[in-house]
Amino acid sequence: MPSVVNAHTFEQRLGSTFLNGMKQQIRALIGEGKTKEALELLMGAKPDEATLLLARFHRANQQYRDGLIDFREHGLEIARINAAAVEAAPENLVTTSAQLARLKVFISYSHSDVEVARRVRDFLRLHGMQTILDEDDMAAGMNIMDFIQESVRACDAVVAIVSRRSLKSGWVAQESMAALYAIWLADKKFIPVRLDNAAFDIDFQLEAQQALQESLRALDAKIVQLRQLGGDTRAFDDDRERLLELKNNLGKIIQQLKSMLVLDISGENFNSNMQRVVESIRRIRQ
Repeated sequence: MPSVVNAHTFEQRLGSTFLNGMKQQIRALIGEGKTKEALELLMGAKPDEATLLLARFHRANQQYRDGLIDFREHGLEIARINAAAVEAAPENLVTTSAQLARLKVFISYSHSDVEVARRVRDFLRLHGMQTILDEDDMAAGMNIMDFIQESVRACDAVVAIVSRRSLKSGWVAQESMAALYAIWLADKKFIPVRLDNAAFDIDFQLEAQQALQESLRALDAKIVQLRQLGGDTRAFDDDRERLLELKNNLGKIIQQLKSMLVLDISGENFNSNMQRVVESIRRIRQ
């Protein structure tokens, strides 16, 4: 399961450590193996240091998953991160449960836009928010749609990164459709941001529909061939359903996006418009 913990559960797990200073709270979390939660707690007092340590933490985990470092090297790096977190933590600053109940944002994106998604994550963290990003929080082997549903339910807001590439992604389309129909987002804030103008271009929709139709035809031919050979096509039937759902709903997604203010976060627009995103998310608690 991904590391998605609501504030109430988090408070229950910490128990009496709320009476102690931040340094003691961080030591307690580290002692329970909760480095990520310790760094998120540190974010409230030392955002710059915590952001750098979180980046190291996620990089170490990714390197271990990719086989670039072994178990011992991974453990040593996590130990160094833990030590740095304890050293950076203020001794006497007491963190209350209200301070821990920071706004949580799920970032929806196409993997081809991962670098922008990381920038969005880092910007939100620097402004005191928790984030859910698949490469940080999705457990190995977890079903993708289960992760999306659980993440959306656990968050306060969804920031969807819209681009030419994301609009052609079946998974992103399903996340967007969930937002549009309030299947999972009944009490959530949905904030799309864009990297280009594809959503507002009829030529893009024509191009996308043609590409999706060709992909469906090619996949259908291969599914027929696999069945003729006695193969099991269920996994590819799921792919087909996702493509068909995207083809049928792409127009509705674009129509909804055209009815909303979708801020441009490309290039020089990133900082100023991400600040507006932060302000919009903060209004959830006002």
